[in-house]
Amino acid sequence: MTPELSLFFFSADAEGPADDRYRLLFEAACFADKHGFAAIWTPERHFQRFGGLYGSPTATGAALAVMTRRIGIRAGSVVLPLQNPLRVAEEWAMIDNFSNGRVAIAAASGWHVNDFVLSPGTYQNRYQDMFEKLELIRRLWRGEKISLPNGAGIATEVGILPLPVQKEIPIWLTGQSDDTFRAAGELGLNVLTANFALRHDLGDFERKVGLYRETIEKHHGRRGHVTLMAHTFAAENQAEIRSTARPALARYLAVNLGMQKDHSAGKQEQQGFARLSTRESEIMIRTQVQNDLTSPLSFIGTMEHCAQQVERLQASGADEIACLIDFGIPFEEVMASLGRLATLLN
Repeated sequence: MTPELSLFFFSADAEGPADDRYRLLFEAACFADKHGFAAIWTPERHFQRFGGLYGSPTATGAALAVMTRRIGIRAGSVVLPLQNPLRVAEEWAMIDNFSNGRVAIAAASGWHVNDFVLSPGTYQNRYQDMFEKLELIRRLWRGEKISLPNGAGIATEVGILPLPVQKEIPIWLTGQSDDTFRAAGELGLNVLTANFALRHDLGDFERKVGLYRETIEKHHGRRGHVTLMAHTFAAENQAEIRSTARPALARYLAVNLGMQKDHSAGKQEQQGFARLSTRESEIMIRTQVQNDLTSPLSFIGTMEHCAQQVERLQASGADEIACLIDFGIPFEEVMASLGRLATLLN
């Protein structure tokens, strides 16, 4: 069985021209909706050029819900320690109604210290906070009410309206560690991970998937669902990879490295990425580009390569490949790549 293909967005061009910022998102979504892609993922990212187009997956999810008819509308991810769980459940219930039952969310604990200007008190305990809020969201979605103090300090029973279309909200857990894969299995959740987060190690990916499958089978009697996110470009030929994909990926990763440095600099002690020299940064970017293009988890290549990767990744445990397409390749070339990828779904 061929793994599902979905689209994933995480642009580094938040400072681009105002009339062009969401063109690829909307046009790719319409194309994917018509050509058999499973879903479209939009993230939550704050205050950074990298991902800064996507401050609210509820905003993008609502827009996508009303302009598509079939494709899944997914948050990839909601940073729950920054959010009120009642609002998360309420807003996604609305989008579930807009889309006639097509929504899902991936939950993340967050990591960038500067994001937590939105909720400073949850940073240190963000993992436990995420799991506690996840449980509340699941209860609210099922129609339960929870007791919270109102403005006068009086405990008040509240639930969400409108009632969602789906009885349960599909939830992915975002991460890369053994603990994440194990926790997803224990809770009966799906998994969203990234090839670069796994350091492009196919063997490690297979081991973690095995841990997840064993755990979810033990606790819930099913195999679950693993989504692997990967930078994606189905090129016409090798020359297009060299001339288009490689430089775009290098620019994209340079912006990502800047975000990592901001995270390190945002802590009290200068550490990690903040200490990298210009030369060390250049070497790191070149190495990461090479890994993205040549690793056994890569989804950048010719159509022959991409077709082989679909089979390889399925055999290694991926139920779905979330294709990150907005890493700086020009619009026309991205749409041409989508046209080639669509042939793998027919």
